[in-house]
Parts: sequence; structure tokens; C-alpha cells
Amino acid sequence: MYNREKIMQTLKNIVDEANTIEPYVIIAQPKRSKDETCIQSFNAYGLCHINLMGFSCGYVDIHGEKVDVARNYLIERALESQAKYLFFIGDDTALPWDAFINIHETAEKNPNSIIVGVYYVKGGTPMVDVKDNIHIKVANVEPGQVFEVWQAGMDCMLIPIDILRDMKKRDEDLPFCCVANGIEGIPFVGEDNFFYHRVRNYGYKILCDTNIQCLHVDMDTGRYTAHPSVNLNHYFTNIDITDSLTIEDKMRLDKRWHERIPNQQQTS
Repeated sequence: MYNREKIMQTLKNIVDEANTIEPYVIIAQPKRSKDETCIQSFNAYGLCHINLMGFSCGYVDIHGEKVDVARNYLIERALESQAKYLFFIGDDTALPWDAFINIHETAEKNPNSIIVGVYYVKGGTPMVDVKDNIHIKVANVEPGQVFEVWQAGMDCMLIPIDILRDMKKRDEDLPFCCVANGIEGIPFVGEDNFFYHRVRNYGYKILCDTNIQCLHVDMDTGRYTAHPSVNLNHYFTNIDITDSLTIEDKMRLDKRWHERIPNQQQTS
């Protein structure tokens, strides 16, 4: 016969031991609304829609804030930890099951670089731009490539936290992200543009791994935009994926996007 008290004590010891382990990666999500269901879940000890098995991980989110405020808050939370990586994932961005395994492998092969996956503007082109001499153009995002990018979205991005610590040390009074729109003659500048500009100026590379192909999903309809090669069987989601977004969806989505842009009186 086994001793129940010894079994329970061993289980409690395991829990206590686990509480001494720091996350290796922190998943961070800025969410539009507390009441809205995200396209995927990332609870490593429960429902998790990407493969994080074997990695200690944490999760942090924020609801209802402007996107630059939200990202700054999430980065500051990650800096309080001893994690190695921060993984930004959008609340409407669906990653394939093996996304973390692939993006982590690329990060380990390219230390001191930020790695992004591929996702598209809803109803549009990939949010991955490269610099060609004096021009900026949309990158070729066919799977099987790793290349340096000039600009990208931030909703599938793995960042070594040491880079964030260095950025904070160099300019402690400068936010990581900032959105501007018509302020003192400055045209629209997104929080991703602001962040990547800082990253490049500090000499760090931004690399895109095109084996990580995401779905950018309109959560009201389940429609998405992605590379034509995606296999929907590789994505686990909270919302049923229906079909691709069409031009008929664009006016509604653009209107919603513009309504969320801070105006001249709203600065962060």
C-alpha cells in the first residue's frame, strides 16, 4: 500500500519547486476588449493553441488601451521578469502549431536579433517590408526564407529581452512604442514604425522567418488573410475559421481601423 500523506507531500513539493522556475518566454497580448474572445489561447498549463511543451512560459495581457500604451505596459512587465524572450502575439493573429518551435530556432541561430513571422494586412499585402536602396517595398514572403526586414508588424514577434533592457538603458525616458497622427506636422507614425526605428538605430537586426505563416483574422466573421499556401489544419483556434477576406470586407475593416487611430489631441 502507498502512503497517501507522502504522495500529497511530494505533489506539494513539486508545486513549490515549480514556483521557483522563471519563464523562459513570456507571451504578451494587447487586447481590444476584455469581453472579446481572442482567436487563440496561450495558457501553457491549460488550453494552448501553439506548441510550447518543454518550455517554461508566462503570459501577460492588457485590455482596452491604445496599442502603443498597451505594448509599452507589456514590455515593462516582461522586463520585471528573468525571461529570455518576449513573444508578442496579436489577439486576432492565429499562429500555426509549430510557430514557437520555428521562431525560437531562428532566434537561437541569430542572437541579438528580433524575429518576426508573416502576417498580412487584412484584405491586403504582407506586413513585411524590405529596403531596396532608397526604396521600401513589400517583401517576397514565400516559405523557406530568413531575411532582414526594414519594417514589419508586431503581432508575431519574438524579442530577446536583453535587447529591450539595452534600449531602456540607452534612452530610459523614451517609450518603446508611440503612435503619432498629425502632431506638429508629423504624419501618421505607427507604434511598430517607432519601435523598429529605435531597434535599427541601436544596430540590431530584424529578421523575418517565412516558415511562420499566420492568419490575420476578422473575429466577427472568421474570415482571414494569409499566404495562399497555408494549411488550415495547422491552426487551432477559439473561433471557427471560415474563408478568405474579400474586397467587400475592406470598407468595414478600414473604417474600424481609422476609428482607433489617436488624433492630434491623443498622445502617449
